[in-house]
Amino acid sequence: MKGSSSLYSITMVNEQQIIVIGGGAGGMIAAWRAAALGAKVMLLEKNTHLGIKILISGGGKCNITNGADIQTMIRQFQMNESRFLKYAFHTFTNIALLDLLHAEGVETYVQENGKVFPKSHDAEDVLNALRRMMERVNVSVRLQSPVKEIFVDSDGLFSVKIGRDTITASTVIVATGGSSYQKTGTTGDGYRWMKKLGHTIVPLRPALTPIIVSPAPPSLWQGTPIRDCNLMAISDKKIVSEWRGDVLITHFGLSGPATLEVSRNAYLEFERGKMIDICVDFYPELTFEQLDEKLIAEIASAPARTVLTLTEQLVPQKLAEYILISAKIGFIKKLNQISKNERRALTTILKRFSLGTVKEIPLDRGEVTAGGIALNEVDPTTMESRIVKGLFLCGEILDIAGPVGGYNLQAAFSTGYVAGENAANSFNELNSHITAQ
Repeated sequence: MKGSSSLYSITMVNEQQIIVIGGGAGGMIAAWRAAALGAKVMLLEKNTHLGIKILISGGGKCNITNGADIQTMIRQFQMNESRFLKYAFHTFTNIALLDLLHAEGVETYVQENGKVFPKSHDAEDVLNALRRMMERVNVSVRLQSPVKEIFVDSDGLFSVKIGRDTITASTVIVATGGSSYQKTGTTGDGYRWMKKLGHTIVPLRPALTPIIVSPAPPSLWQGTPIRDCNLMAISDKKIVSEWRGDVLITHFGLSGPATLEVSRNAYLEFERGKMIDICVDFYPELTFEQLDEKLIAEIASAPARTVLTLTEQLVPQKLAEYILISAKIGFIKKLNQISKNERRALTTILKRFSLGTVKEIPLDRGEVTAGGIALNEVDPTTMESRIVKGLFLCGEILDIAGPVGGYNLQAAFSTGYVAGENAANSFNELNSHITAQ
């Protein structure tokens, strides 16, 4: 059944096309850009529909990108990642991305923290816009098509195996994502294929990941947010990772923006076998002495209150009793009865309260995966592999992991755009050469 689109055909041969593997942000924008430049494009997606991670990003609202200027965005990544992303971020900016979405009727707004969302708060609107863009340039989308293997012959022709089908192509773009949120289909298949083709895989590590602690938080704490705190991962009395932001206490440990940001560097110590204590500073804007002065003023203003009443005003109410137990101060003690040492013990706890030790930082629960295709093996100006000609890579399969705030989606869109554009240029150049012959 040569040339058939049936899922059950033995082979499908059409080497004069670009195959895009992966229907996430990077894959869709790459397919659209390549087809818009005249290439024949087929996008293969293993799931029943496109853009599953887009649909769950930002809690289902889709944090599309960040509204910061490009230089600020680039600086959010680690140094080697920043250098690699510089060209892509300048080639396809956050403004260019939003212009495309606005043209599709997706209105957006920017939060104070820079996060950009659709005004509808519905990620489906973003996904539908990308679908329409691909449809207009005739991208052929094939769902429920999990790729098993990729081969390349001595003539540089790719064979992509899907079940009993084998599709051939002159150019392939791999946008399969990482290994986080595996229920969305990002099961790390791309790493295996790329390793077989000669690429180096930087060890995979969780990034932007909840942290499981031991002992598990008391049931009373579960669901409690800690706003605008400084979360610290401490090993051998040294802070190995910290971030100021919100924390959410869960049934297994910690989540929330600050936790996700701390997780990547905390994991580096954890995998070395280090014991890591996760602590919170409830008043990061105050020094120890400034916070102590605040307590002195609070005590003077209402000396007949109990220390528990005061503590419930200083921290989330459900944590107050545990704070006082840690400080070894009785709950019903009057403020005018606490000693200087007790007051300073309370100050110490407020500046560094332990929420438990790290038990696990799971890769699968992370929003993104750190590690992946070594960046020095990919041309940052084209996203073409330096190992295999005609192979392009984009998105989370690369060794890139930025912070919370829309940066990682922008990295996927930008690298996908560059990959699609240059894959099309390569495809069109090859076609011109064949036609001339």
